[in-house]
Amino acid sequence: MIKSFTLFTVLFLISFIVFAQDDVKYRVILFGDAGEMNPAQMQDLKNAAKQILPKKTTVLYLGDNIYPTGMGLPGSVEEEETKKILRSQFEPMRKMGAAVYFIPGNHDWDKSGPKGLAKIKAQGDYLKEQNDPLLKLIPDNGCPDPVAINLTDKLTIIAYDSEWWLFPYNKTNPNDDCDCHNKDEILVKMDELLAENKDKVILLASHHPFQSYGPHGGYFNLRNHLFPLTSLNKNLYIPLPGLGSVYPLLRSTLLSPEDLNHPAYKDMIKSVTGVFGDYPNVTYVAGHEHGLQLIKGKQLQIISGSGSKVSPNKEGKTSLFHEMKQGYVVADQLKNNDMRYEYYIYSDTSVKKVYSYIKKFETIPKKIRNRDKPITADSIFVRIKPEYDSVGRFHRIIFGENYRKEYAAKTKVPVLRISQMMGGLKATKRGGGNQSRSLRLEDKNGKEYVLRSVEKFPEVLLPAALRETFAKDILKDNMSAQHPFSALVVPELAEAGGIAHSNPIIGWVSPDDNLGEFEPAFANTLCLFEEREPTGESDNSPKMDKKLTEDNDNRLDGPAWVRARAFDVLLGDWDRHEDQWRWKETKTKDGSLYSPVPRDRDQVFFRSDGLLQRYTQSSSLLPMMQGI
Repeated sequence: MIKSFTLFTVLFLISFIVFAQDDVKYRVILFGDAGEMNPAQMQDLKNAAKQILPKKTTVLYLGDNIYPTGMGLPGSVEEEETKKILRSQFEPMRKMGAAVYFIPGNHDWDKSGPKGLAKIKAQGDYLKEQNDPLLKLIPDNGCPDPVAINLTDKLTIIAYDSEWWLFPYNKTNPNDDCDCHNKDEILVKMDELLAENKDKVILLASHHPFQSYGPHGGYFNLRNHLFPLTSLNKNLYIPLPGLGSVYPLLRSTLLSPEDLNHPAYKDMIKSVTGVFGDYPNVTYVAGHEHGLQLIKGKQLQIISGSGSKVSPNKEGKTSLFHEMKQGYVVADQLKNNDMRYEYYIYSDTSVKKVYSYIKKFETIPKKIRNRDKPITADSIFVRIKPEYDSVGRFHRIIFGENYRKEYAAKTKVPVLRISQMMGGLKATKRGGGNQSRSLRLEDKNGKEYVLRSVEKFPEVLLPAALRETFAKDILKDNMSAQHPFSALVVPELAEAGGIAHSNPIIGWVSPDDNLGEFEPAFANTLCLFEEREPTGESDNSPKMDKKLTEDNDNRLDGPAWVRARAFDVLLGDWDRHEDQWRWKETKTKDGSLYSPVPRDRDQVFFRSDGLLQRYTQSSSLLPMMQGI
């Protein structure tokens, strides 16, 4: 009788577990700060590997994958040991068939040290050496590009490198083909990824949390005050009463960019939540704090940072759960698209579940856009920015006359209908976050074009704290020194100098279905339109530089480069960056010759009135644009 009861109980438990797993649509296992091998870390990893569901599990490591200072560089004494630490995390998961992704943390960036970029690249290179498409560092190559990993029709991970945002040393990365090069471009990419996944659950993954009741959030317990050296080494129990309180005080003010109260950290929080903050199906997941927390403030924040270490945390005002033991989090998308977050800890030589929370999936009603009607006329009269000319005499004396009257003049421009141009174009993605707002377009054959706003937004050049001050107004007013239609004279001058060029058009963008989700930002604005690669297929600057390095027979067309740079001087176009150059490859018997193809030449500050007068005196730009 007892044996029958025991058998029944076992069968019941097995069937219950199978039923619970059948209810799971997809599983994501979240480990943070697992970069030190110890018994609890090994047991957590072993237990988590058993929870992998075949063909529907991803394991995400949330940074600080290698303690104490990231991957050993090639030839260093710590190289092999750091490889071993990384293998301890991915091997058990890959053996069970789960995809494994690592996000960089501050310790992976050389503990925010000067060798950070090199160590991040070394970590990524080691993972690439495994020749496993389901094992990656994201983002890769020290790039800050946000990366989307689509898991189901209703679940996506969007991961980004938050330490790149805070890193205090040089992180210039010219030899890698990064899509993003600054914070504004990162935010543009985030906005684009959000638009692509706005009807899904999004796990927004980074190393740094945006809410916390641990040391990085300003909480320190009595041990931290009495024995502050334990923050450096857990065995340094040297009492320093009074003096020990200085360290927590500094940590809770402005000492480290790794703490939430630091201005750089606050700027990151403000910027990223400015993109994702209002979407109900976004859950923020992070490590960094060496504990487990679930916080429900304006956003739902998961902290899973006790993969190999523990530090104190407390129950805060918006806490749902907190724990100081080593462990991890399992995020399950259920069949109805709800998310279930379960917390596991290592305790008494075993791993057990200690908390579960379900976040309901919210169906977001599609917003009915109040669209403007398409413009039927072939041309329209506009005044680009009349406020430039509305300033007084004293302002003109101080800041110059510039081209204020040209910005205020009533000018006839053509109407640009995206769906009818070049056989029909479609918007594909936003461009970078520099002074112009740009939009990538593509024709039926895949050839790319660009729309770029004539109005500039130079406030992106200012530190975040100055963007809503008088400094913004001064900088924007200074843009009146650039003639609004100066890009139109560049092809004629470039042709005379034997310099490759695009063929820009400036016109008023009509509302158009083919603008898609970008219509509100670009419809009814004055934009420059041009080919993205005017001479056909070409390489970007990092790719060209790499090819020159790989083969000494490949070379740069020096005379053409000098002519192009001299042309920059003539135009007064001083701030050109590498993304404004393409490189046309010509095969020769001695290797490839790379010739410069300048683009985005819409910032001309030289007094070219004689040439421009031909196109603006009649207050009509139509004669230039008959080929639309």
